[in-house]
Amino acid sequence: MRTFLRYESVVAMDRNAALSAVADALGTAGGWIVDHALFSDVMATVRFALPGDRTTVFEGALADAGLKVDPAAVGMTAEERNGAITLTFAGGTGDLRRDVPAFS
Repeated sequence: MRTFLRYESVVAMDRNAALSAVADALGTAGGWIVDHALFSDVMATVRFALPGDRTTVFEGALADAGLKVDPAAVGMTAEERNGAITLTFAGGTGDLRRDVPAFS
C-alpha cells in the first residue's frame, strides 16, 4: 500500500509567492503537481506526486522558502508517493473576486 503524504502550513506570505514556492519545491525534488484547488484567498490545496526518496528534499525546499511543515514519516524508497499540501493564508479575507467573462 502506498503512503499518502499530507502537509499543512499556515503562511503569512503573499498567496502567489507561497504557491510558487510549493511548485518550485516540487520541481527541485523531482515531483509534479497533479491537481489544485483555490478557496478564495483563504486556503489552497495542491495535490502532487513525488519520488519517495525525495521527500526530505521537498521538505527542505519548502523550509528554505519559508513554509514550515512537519516532516513526513515515510520510508526512503524510490516508489512514487502521492500527497497534498494545504496552505492556509493568515491574511486571507475570503473575498477574492475574479472577473468572469460574459458568454452566450
